[in-house]
Amino acid sequence: MATMTGQLRIVAEIEGAHAALEVAAALDEAAGAVSAFEVSATSTQWRVEAYPRAPLLDPVLEIRLALVAAGAGGRLTRIVEGRLPERDWLLENRRAFPPIRVGRFFVHGSHWRGRAPAGAIAIEIDAATAFGTGEHPSTSGCLLALDDLARRRRFRRPLDIGTGSGVLAIAAAKRLRRRVVAGDIDPGAVRVARHHSRRNGLAGTVRVMRAAGYRSRELRRAAFDLVLANILARPLALMARDLRRALAPGGVAVLAGLLQRQEPQVLAAHRAQGLNLVRRIVIEGWSTLILRSGRAP
Repeated sequence: MATMTGQLRIVAEIEGAHAALEVAAALDEAAGAVSAFEVSATSTQWRVEAYPRAPLLDPVLEIRLALVAAGAGGRLTRIVEGRLPERDWLLENRRAFPPIRVGRFFVHGSHWRGRAPAGAIAIEIDAATAFGTGEHPSTSGCLLALDDLARRRRFRRPLDIGTGSGVLAIAAAKRLRRRVVAGDIDPGAVRVARHHSRRNGLAGTVRVMRAAGYRSRELRRAAFDLVLANILARPLALMARDLRRALAPGGVAVLAGLLQRQEPQVLAAHRAQGLNLVRRIVIEGWSTLILRSGRAP
């Protein structure tokens, strides 16, 4: 179980941050697990990696991604697909995933055998499946926002959209001491989030379902007073109307997965739906936006 053999990986090199995130969003539709990161702080070069379950890259997709990058003001300079060499991925993930303290939250791998700091809320994430561990600035921003909001208000119906590893849903369940609904469009993420919920003793508290945004039948029936959505700028903007419908009067939304310069696009879409900015958290150029429904509770 510790050794994964022949995992497929697509690596794209892109000039321009916005172009890289648009390429990541396009690959996410087909590959599921996708990451994007700067090659260096002194250049505009970004690297996007995707891990499809079956061979995916062909000339048509390559042309499509090049057009996506160009349409976002950037350039796709290189893209390849291949199988990774046989390695002990679990061991490598353990080495790359030390415990992380974010506000009151203490996120650690299942391999960690120490004791959480006094007063911290411990969250265990499996190192073998550690996407969404709290290390990325967007996840950290959401955890900080959640901790701050929990000090100011009692939330009764939290929702985590695009749950990924389930780290935000687990954090909300532990911090708010409430049942949490979590959704993700990727069935692999749903399995991982359920696994992590069980590992944290929350199998009956965090309910994870496969959901395409807010349009799942079960989600449409409920009104949530807190929504966590750590996704990407474009889908956040596109789902602004659905978010407004999902929020209870006076509800709060925490949005992340966007660069600071993408704030105007996301904020404009949500202001049009009566959702107003209360606070922002910026970490290493990544923004977390805390919005509130303009409707009185």
